[in-house]
Amino acid sequence: MPLPKINAPIFELDLPSTGQAVKYRPFLVKEQKILMIAMESEDERSITVAIKQIINNCAIDSIDVEKLPVFDIEYFFTRLRAKSVGETVDLKLRHINGTNKKGEICRHETQKKFDLMQLEVLRNPEHTDKIMIDEETGIGVKMKYPMMDPEPVSTEGKTQLDLATIAIKNSIDYIFDNENIYKKEDTTDEELLNFIDSLSQTQFEKVAKFFETMPKLKHKISWKCGGCGEEDSVELEGMSNFFVF
Repeated sequence: MPLPKINAPIFELDLPSTGQAVKYRPFLVKEQKILMIAMESEDERSITVAIKQIINNCAIDSIDVEKLPVFDIEYFFTRLRAKSVGETVDLKLRHINGTNKKGEICRHETQKKFDLMQLEVLRNPEHTDKIMIDEETGIGVKMKYPMMDPEPVSTEGKTQLDLATIAIKNSIDYIFDNENIYKKEDTTDEELLNFIDSLSQTQFEKVAKFFETMPKLKHKISWKCGGCGEEDSVELEGMSNFFVF
């Protein structure tokens, strides 16, 4: 006689990038094992692959996890964790640099419960993914959001400018002017890098602002220190800061 099947509850969320409604189930013991093995490895690539696999397993509606931007993945996984393990987590908060707002030294660690369901992807009203570089010639770039890549760019031997250039190159969707659209797939990496290198400092900063202002999973948390009694606050960003694993 076959064993009875356990029905998992069904939840729904809206992907922040598109508003698409996606039904999902909580992750089960088999997914918890995938995550634990990845976390124990302390390998960033393994953790990224595990998070994507768990989202893919638990999503009931069809989505392409590999094409989701980072903030979609982070939002989905925190919702998934909340419905699977518990909606609250215990955060450990300390004054930045061990100094409270009075300038007093205090390294006390204060625990505070936080409801993961409060987490939302925040949008900057100044953000745009279509950036005009030269109004006269109509030259501009259309950007796409970076995805959670299991093979992050190596920082060895690279300056911050090098890394910013690579990030821009990887996130260009297409380049356009008054007459044509130049699709990324029809352009070589060398051509893209030469294009970026030809930008003025002001133009480069306009494009780089895309990353600074793009939607982010973050939340401002206020607390009262259990050591010195002083009020403080911190803005946490990204799912790792909320200890959601």
